[in-house]
Amino acid sequence: MIKANAGSIQVSDADSDLYRKQGAWGEQILYDFLATHANQNPQREALVEPPNKKSFLGAKPRRFTWAELSDVVNQLTRILSDAGLGRGDIVIVQLPNTWENVAALFAITRLGAIMSPLSLQSRALELNHAIATLEPKLYLCSQGYHNHNHFTYFANNAVGFEGQAVAIEDLTPQINTTQRVNPEKISDLQQQAHPNDIATLCWTSGTEGRPKAVPRTHNNWRASAIGVSDGFGMDNQAERILLPFPLINTAAIGGVIMPWLYNGGTLVLHQPFDIDILSRQIVEERVSVTLASPTVLLALLKSNFIKEAKAELCLRAVGCGSAAPSAALLSHYEDQLGISIINMFGANEGTLLCSDRQLVPNAQARATVFPRVGYSDVVWPNRAANWLQSKLLDPETGVEITTTEKVGVLAVKGPSIFPGYFNQGHLDRSTFTEDGFFQTGDLFEICSDEQGARLLKVIGRKKELVIRGGYNISPLEVDSALAELPGVVELATAGIPDATYGERLCLYLVPEPGVQITLSSVHDFLRAQGLAKTKWPEQLVMVDILPRNALNKVLRSQLAPTGAS
Repeated sequence: MIKANAGSIQVSDADSDLYRKQGAWGEQILYDFLATHANQNPQREALVEPPNKKSFLGAKPRRFTWAELSDVVNQLTRILSDAGLGRGDIVIVQLPNTWENVAALFAITRLGAIMSPLSLQSRALELNHAIATLEPKLYLCSQGYHNHNHFTYFANNAVGFEGQAVAIEDLTPQINTTQRVNPEKISDLQQQAHPNDIATLCWTSGTEGRPKAVPRTHNNWRASAIGVSDGFGMDNQAERILLPFPLINTAAIGGVIMPWLYNGGTLVLHQPFDIDILSRQIVEERVSVTLASPTVLLALLKSNFIKEAKAELCLRAVGCGSAAPSAALLSHYEDQLGISIINMFGANEGTLLCSDRQLVPNAQARATVFPRVGYSDVVWPNRAANWLQSKLLDPETGVEITTTEKVGVLAVKGPSIFPGYFNQGHLDRSTFTEDGFFQTGDLFEICSDEQGARLLKVIGRKKELVIRGGYNISPLEVDSALAELPGVVELATAGIPDATYGERLCLYLVPEPGVQITLSSVHDFLRAQGLAKTKWPEQLVMVDILPRNALNKVLRSQLAPTGAS
C-alpha cells in the first residue's frame, strides 16, 4: 500500500507527461472551471434547483447565474477555511441535490480538502463505517430533509468521530446570495488544491463485503468530463443537463456534474426521484441531455406530460446505464423521437465505456457492445476511448486474452482511473496488476466488426451486485447486517427479476425449528441496525437449506424466488 500525502497522489512522471500531452490532464482544479465560466459568462444561467425544494427542505427553489454561483462558493470557501478546513482534510457530506450541495463540492475541493458524499438514506451502519475508514474532520448535513434531522441523528449515533458536525442551515445565513464577491479577496488562503489532489471519496456498493472508499483526483474527474462530453456530443455552453440521481457517485458527479462544469451550460437538479416532476423538468427547463436507467426511459415514454409536449422537447441525448437497454427501447427513442441513446458502462473507479449510434448502429448489439478502449488500430471519436488502455485477463490464470469469444476480466489503465481504495490515509492497490492495470471484476469478451477485433462485449458482472432501478445493492453487505437476526440458522440475499425495476432483493432464510419470521420483523431489525431502507429485502423465502459449493460459499445464482412472501 502507498500513502496519500496530504490528499495528493504521486503519479509517475511518464504517466503524468503522457496524460497532459493527450489533453486528459491539466493544471486546473474543479473550482478553476467555475471561476472561468463566471468570468467569461457571468450572466449565463448556471444552476436550477428542484421545483419542489420547499416540500423536502422548506425553502424556495432558486436559480443561479455563473456569477451568483461563484459568489456563494467564494463565501462558503471562506467560511470553511476560517473553520480550519485545509488540504487533505476529509468532509463527509449528506445533503440533497440543492445549490448548497453543489457549492460544497467546489468550496471543499478548492481548499485541497476532500468531499465524501453519502446517500441521504445512509444510517448508523454506513456512517460509522465511513468514520472509521476516512477519519473525517467535518460532517456536513441538513437538519430537515423530509423531517429527518441528519444532524441530531449523527450526534446520537456516530461512533469514534473526533471532528466537527455542522448543519448547512447554520452556514447559509452567513452567505449573502445576492452579493458579488471579488475572488481576489479570498486568494490569500494558505492551503489550496493541486490538480493531483484527491477531490472526492465516493463509495462502492460493497460487493466484497463493506463498501470501499474510492478516491478520484481533480485530474481524474477532468478526464471523465471530457469522455462523457464526447459521448454526449457536448461542445458548447447551450447544453442544459439534468441530474436525476443523488450527488453521491460517478453517475452523478462524472456523468452530469463534470460535463456541465467542463462545458459551462446549465445544470438542472432533481430531488427526490419523481417521474412526474422529472417529466415536467425535461420539458419546462428545455433539458437537452440527461442520464436515465432503462426503467426511467420506459417510464418517460408512458408519461402523459412527455406525450403531450413531444413536439416541444429539446432533449437530444440520454446516457443509459446500470442495465442493458432493450433494442426496442433504443429504437423507439431514436427512430420515433429522434433522441440519441448512449449506452454507458461506468464505475466509481473511473472505468468509462460509451457506445453510441455512430459506433454501433445496431440497437440490439449496442445494449452490450462497447469500444475496445486502447485498441491501437483505430482512432475513436471519443477522446477518452483513446486515452484508456484495456486488456482482458483470464479469470483463473491472469493471462491476457487476445482472441475473440473467450471471456476475461476487464483490466484498465488511464487518466480517469482511481489510484487505489482509500482507508485511513492509505491507498490499497491490491486490485491492480504489476503493470498498473485496475482489475474491474467485470467479464467481457473481444468481438469483431467489419473493421477488426475492435469491440468489447459485456458478458456479466463477476461481482454479485443487485441493481434495482439503477440503484446498486450489495447482497453481501445486507447479509452482514442480518448476521445476528434472531431465530435464524442461515440466510442469504440475492436479486430476483422484476418487471418494473429490473431486480429486487430477496432474502432466503433457514429458520430455527418452530420460529416464525416475517418480512416486517426483518425490516424492524434492519431499521435498528441502521441500514439504509433502500437496501432492505423486499421479499422473503423460507428454505430448508442454502445451496453451497465445495468451498461452502453460497451459490446465489441457484436461489429461486418461489414461495416468496
